[in-house]
Amino acid sequence: MSLSLTGSWETVAPLGAPDALQPETPERRLRPVTAVRPGARSRRGRSPVLAAFGCAVIVLAIFATQLGLSIAVSEGAYQVRALEIEQRDLVRVERVLAQNVDRLSSPQNLAENAAKLGMVQNVAPATLRLSDHKVLGSLKARTTKVAANLVPNAALEGLPVVNAEGLMVSRNAGQAAADATASAAAPVTWRGKLPAPDTH
Repeated sequence: MSLSLTGSWETVAPLGAPDALQPETPERRLRPVTAVRPGARSRRGRSPVLAAFGCAVIVLAIFATQLGLSIAVSEGAYQVRALEIEQRDLVRVERVLAQNVDRLSSPQNLAENAAKLGMVQNVAPATLRLSDHKVLGSLKARTTKVAANLVPNAALEGLPVVNAEGLMVSRNAGQAAADATASAAAPVTWRGKLPAPDTH
Protein backbone atom coordinates (compact mmCIF):
# COMPACT_ATOMS: atom_id res chain seq x y z
CA MET A 1 0.00 0.00 0.00
CA SER A 2 1.48 3.30 -1.03
CA LEU A 3 0.66 6.75 0.33
CA SER A 4 1.25 9.87 -1.77
CA LEU A 5 1.02 13.47 -0.57
CA THR A 6 0.49 16.29 -2.90
CA GLY A 7 0.99 20.03 -2.17
CA SER A 8 3.65 22.06 -0.48
CA TRP A 9 4.55 22.37 3.07
CA GLU A 10 4.74 25.79 4.76
CA THR A 11 6.34 26.62 7.96
CA VAL A 12 3.98 28.28 10.36
CA ALA A 13 5.37 30.49 13.03
CA PRO A 14 4.14 29.88 16.50
CA LEU A 15 1.54 32.20 17.89
CA GLY A 16 2.87 35.11 19.85
CA ALA A 17 5.92 35.64 17.65
CA PRO A 18 6.03 39.37 16.65
CA ASP A 19 8.12 38.93 13.49
CA ALA A 20 5.63 36.63 11.83
CA LEU A 21 3.20 39.39 10.83
CA GLN A 22 5.72 42.03 9.65
CA PRO A 23 6.48 42.26 5.92
CA GLU A 24 9.95 41.61 4.72
CA THR A 25 12.12 44.72 4.34
CA PRO A 26 13.28 45.45 0.81
CA GLU A 27 16.90 45.04 0.09
CA ARG A 28 19.01 48.14 -0.35
CA ARG A 29 20.63 48.36 -3.73
CA LEU A 30 23.90 50.02 -4.33
CA ARG A 31 24.35 52.32 -7.30
CA PRO A 32 27.46 53.92 -8.70
CA VAL A 33 28.30 57.52 -7.83
CA THR A 34 28.47 59.87 -10.76
CA ALA A 35 31.47 62.10 -11.06
CA VAL A 36 30.97 65.72 -9.98
CA ARG A 37 31.84 68.35 -12.53
CA PRO A 38 34.33 71.00 -11.45
CA GLY A 39 31.96 73.88 -12.30
CA ALA A 40 29.07 72.51 -10.29
CA ARG A 41 30.88 72.81 -7.01
CA SER A 42 31.78 76.45 -7.70
CA ARG A 43 28.17 77.25 -8.58
CA ARG A 44 27.04 75.78 -5.30
CA GLY A 45 29.61 77.91 -3.56
CA ARG A 46 28.37 81.06 -5.30
CA SER A 47 24.66 80.60 -4.54
CA PRO A 48 24.82 81.65 -0.81
CA VAL A 49 26.66 84.82 -1.80
CA LEU A 50 24.05 85.65 -4.42
CA ALA A 51 21.24 84.93 -1.94
CA ALA A 52 22.84 87.22 0.68
CA PHE A 53 23.33 89.95 -1.93
CA GLY A 54 19.69 89.62 -3.02
CA CYS A 55 18.49 89.83 0.59
CA ALA A 56 20.63 92.93 1.14
CA VAL A 57 19.20 94.57 -1.98
CA ILE A 58 15.64 93.78 -0.84
CA VAL A 59 16.30 95.19 2.64
CA LEU A 60 17.83 98.36 1.15
CA ALA A 61 14.84 98.73 -1.18
CA ILE A 62 12.47 98.42 1.78
CA PHE A 63 14.42 101.05 3.74
CA ALA A 64 14.48 103.41 0.73
CA THR A 65 10.73 102.99 0.24
CA GLN A 66 10.05 103.67 3.92
CA LEU A 67 12.30 106.74 3.83
CA GLY A 68 10.53 108.06 0.73
CA LEU A 69 7.12 107.52 2.32
CA SER A 70 8.17 109.29 5.51
CA ILE A 71 9.52 112.25 3.50
CA ALA A 72 6.28 112.44 1.50
CA VAL A 73 4.18 112.31 4.69
CA SER A 74 6.26 115.02 6.39
CA GLU A 75 6.07 117.23 3.29
CA GLY A 76 2.31 116.76 3.25
CA ALA A 77 2.16 117.75 6.93
CA TYR A 78 4.08 120.97 6.17
CA GLN A 79 1.70 121.76 3.30
CA VAL A 80 -1.31 121.12 5.54
CA ARG A 81 0.16 123.46 8.20
CA ALA A 82 0.78 126.19 5.62
CA LEU A 83 -2.78 125.85 4.32
CA GLU A 84 -4.16 126.03 7.87
CA ILE A 85 -2.20 129.26 8.49
CA GLU A 86 -3.47 130.69 5.20
CA GLN A 87 -7.04 129.71 6.09
CA ARG A 88 -6.68 131.39 9.51
CA ASP A 89 -5.44 134.62 7.88
CA LEU A 90 -8.26 134.55 5.34
CA VAL A 91 -10.82 134.05 8.12
CA ARG A 92 -9.40 137.10 9.91
CA VAL A 93 -9.55 139.19 6.72
CA GLU A 94 -13.11 138.03 6.11
CA ARG A 95 -14.07 139.01 9.66
CA VAL A 96 -12.54 142.49 9.27
CA LEU A 97 -14.28 143.00 5.92
CA ALA A 98 -17.60 141.86 7.41
CA GLN A 99 -17.18 144.39 10.23
CA ASN A 100 -16.43 147.14 7.70
CA VAL A 101 -19.54 146.21 5.72
CA ASP A 102 -21.62 146.36 8.91
CA ARG A 103 -20.21 149.81 9.73
CA LEU A 104 -20.74 151.14 6.22
CA SER A 105 -24.32 149.83 6.12
CA SER A 106 -25.22 151.33 9.51
CA PRO A 107 -28.10 153.88 9.50
CA GLN A 108 -25.84 156.57 10.98
CA ASN A 109 -23.31 156.26 8.15
CA LEU A 110 -26.01 156.20 5.46
CA ALA A 111 -27.73 159.28 6.97
CA GLU A 112 -24.48 161.23 7.20
CA ASN A 113 -23.45 160.37 3.65
CA ALA A 114 -26.92 161.33 2.38
CA ALA A 115 -26.67 164.68 4.18
CA LYS A 116 -23.21 165.30 2.68
CA LEU A 117 -24.66 164.65 -0.79
CA GLY A 118 -27.35 167.30 -0.22
CA MET A 119 -30.33 165.26 0.89
CA VAL A 120 -32.54 166.73 3.60
CA GLN A 121 -34.32 164.71 6.24
CA ASN A 122 -38.06 165.29 6.47
CA VAL A 123 -39.14 165.22 10.07
CA ALA A 124 -42.83 164.88 9.12
CA PRO A 125 -42.96 162.59 6.07
CA ALA A 126 -46.10 162.40 3.96
CA THR A 127 -47.99 159.15 3.50
CA LEU A 128 -50.25 157.84 0.75
CA ARG A 129 -53.58 156.23 1.60
CA LEU A 130 -54.33 153.52 -0.95
CA SER A 131 -58.10 153.41 -0.42
CA ASP A 132 -58.77 156.87 -1.84
CA HIS A 133 -55.27 157.79 -3.15
CA LYS A 134 -55.07 160.74 -0.80
CA VAL A 135 -51.73 162.17 0.36
CA LEU A 136 -51.63 162.69 4.10
CA GLY A 137 -49.14 165.33 5.21
CA SER A 138 -47.06 167.85 3.33
CA LEU A 139 -44.70 166.95 0.55
CA LYS A 140 -42.59 170.03 1.20
CA ALA A 141 -39.91 169.80 3.87
CA ARG A 142 -40.31 172.22 6.73
CA THR A 143 -36.62 173.00 6.81
CA THR A 144 -33.57 172.56 4.61
CA LYS A 145 -31.23 172.35 7.58
CA VAL A 146 -29.22 169.13 7.71
CA ALA A 147 -29.97 167.25 10.90
CA ALA A 148 -27.13 165.56 12.69
CA ASN A 149 -27.23 161.95 13.82
CA LEU A 150 -29.35 161.62 16.92
CA VAL A 151 -27.68 158.31 17.81
CA PRO A 152 -23.89 158.54 17.57
CA ASN A 153 -21.84 155.60 16.38
CA ALA A 154 -18.27 155.42 17.67
CA ALA A 155 -17.38 152.72 15.13
CA LEU A 156 -17.61 155.27 12.30
CA GLU A 157 -14.69 157.40 13.53
CA GLY A 158 -12.09 155.91 11.20
CA LEU A 159 -14.28 155.56 8.11
CA PRO A 160 -14.31 158.24 5.39
CA VAL A 161 -17.43 160.06 4.24
CA VAL A 162 -18.42 161.44 0.83
CA ASN A 163 -18.55 165.16 0.12
CA ALA A 164 -20.87 167.13 -2.17
CA GLU A 165 -18.79 166.12 -5.21
CA GLY A 166 -19.02 162.44 -4.31
CA LEU A 167 -15.36 162.11 -3.30
CA MET A 168 -14.25 160.28 -0.17
CA VAL A 169 -12.91 162.64 2.48
CA SER A 170 -11.99 162.24 6.11
CA ARG A 171 -14.99 162.18 8.42
CA ASN A 172 -13.38 164.42 11.03
CA ALA A 173 -11.72 166.85 8.62
CA GLY A 174 -13.36 169.91 10.23
CA GLN A 175 -12.62 168.69 13.72
CA ALA A 176 -9.00 168.02 12.81
CA ALA A 177 -8.66 171.52 11.33
CA ALA A 178 -10.18 173.06 14.47
CA ASP A 179 -7.82 171.07 16.66
CA ALA A 180 -4.85 172.20 14.56
CA THR A 181 -5.95 175.86 14.83
CA ALA A 182 -6.37 175.54 18.59
CA SER A 183 -2.97 173.96 19.01
CA ALA A 184 -1.33 176.68 16.89
CA ALA A 185 -2.70 179.45 19.13
CA ALA A 186 -0.39 181.08 21.67
CA PRO A 187 -0.33 179.49 25.12
CA VAL A 188 -2.31 181.24 27.86
CA THR A 189 -0.14 182.78 30.59
CA TRP A 190 -1.16 182.30 34.20
CA ARG A 191 -2.00 185.38 36.22
CA GLY A 192 -1.98 185.57 39.96
CA LYS A 193 -0.81 183.08 42.55
CA LEU A 194 -0.59 179.43 41.86
CA PRO A 195 -3.13 177.45 43.88
CA ALA A 196 -1.53 175.29 46.52
CA PRO A 197 -2.85 173.35 49.52
CA ASP A 198 -2.44 174.73 53.04
CA THR A 199 0.37 173.03 54.93
CA HIS A 200 1.43 173.34 58.62
